[in-house]
Amino acid sequence: MSTAPAADRWRGVQTGAMLIGVAVMAAIYAPQPLLAEIADRFGRTAFEANLVVSMTTLGIALGVFPASFIATRVGRGRVLAVSLAGGAALTVVTALGDGWALLVASRVAVGLVMSGVLVSAIVWAGGAVAGHRRARVATAYVSGTTAGGMLGRLLAGFVTEFTDWRAGILAVDVAVIAGGAIGVALVGMRARQKSAAPTAKPADPSPYAARRIVRVSLFAVGFFAMCAFIGVFNATAFRMLEPPFSYGVAVTSMLFLAYISGTFTSMRAGVILERLGARRAILVGSALMIAGQLLTLPDSIVAIVAGLLLLAAGFFLAHAVASAVVPAVSPKPVVGSAWYTLTYYAGSSVSALALGWGWDEGRWPLVIAMAAAFGVLTAAVAFGIPARLGRR
Repeated sequence: MSTAPAADRWRGVQTGAMLIGVAVMAAIYAPQPLLAEIADRFGRTAFEANLVVSMTTLGIALGVFPASFIATRVGRGRVLAVSLAGGAALTVVTALGDGWALLVASRVAVGLVMSGVLVSAIVWAGGAVAGHRRARVATAYVSGTTAGGMLGRLLAGFVTEFTDWRAGILAVDVAVIAGGAIGVALVGMRARQKSAAPTAKPADPSPYAARRIVRVSLFAVGFFAMCAFIGVFNATAFRMLEPPFSYGVAVTSMLFLAYISGTFTSMRAGVILERLGARRAILVGSALMIAGQLLTLPDSIVAIVAGLLLLAAGFFLAHAVASAVVPAVSPKPVVGSAWYTLTYYAGSSVSALALGWGWDEGRWPLVIAMAAAFGVLTAAVAFGIPARLGRR
């Protein structure tokens, strides 16, 4: 057992939570940069190829409440570990399966299984540390999801460039297994130490736990912030293929590197939350999102890159804060995380459809007008959150 003071041992849990976030998002989004290759291999249209990603999201939506029910009864750590292992195994099916139906079914199954990670990670890792460290552990997990989403896409694309799409997905899966195993071990070690320690007096429940408006406001932040974010990146891929840019897919995919600013802000979100409180932190994130969206309006690649960096920074700040606070204001933390996960991924679907329509009907100006409106709504619903919530 470690001889370090308890105040110092939370950093191992923080690292473990971050690695779990890397693993789960890398597994969920590994096929995204490979859709053209998958469409060509199976003779499918672009719309059909997108099912490989959207069906994973559907699986998550279907799985969050069953997963939260099971996690409450058999243990969050067990559910998380089994979910990561199952997701890794199903990703092998994605890579090696021959039939189109099997490929799509495997992605639905990945979403169903990985929902156990999404609803358990923040609550389980947070339970392994003192209460005043939980926000930092939660935001470390979110920073891991940003890094995992970015690194998974880049690793899959890089390996595919020199081999094929199947090898690209398998390479990501190896990283998922390694990162997930280390992350679970780090968090689990500290969780066992804490459970073996003398039982402390339970902390007083949050004074906001009985106020449904607070939880609904946080769920709405996740929904509207995602609406303001993901559809912009989707539409950017189409914009870059047209004049005056006319870039190829490889160059366009590099724009996902803008996520790195989100990794930074989500890592700092715990500190920002403690200093500003949830409402003000989300308002800062909303302002950054809107500024970033507007900055992309000129036909300048420099302005677009700068705008995407601001957009990612603002989105992941707002998302990290909201997802970190939800368990603290929920009478049943896992159920609260399940609701947040459901509304968050619903925002992803709505954004893809709404801003995709905006691109078809009015090109980039309409995309940004719609995205900025979602950014304003994110700020508006933040006023349902008490000003001091999250401050130490």
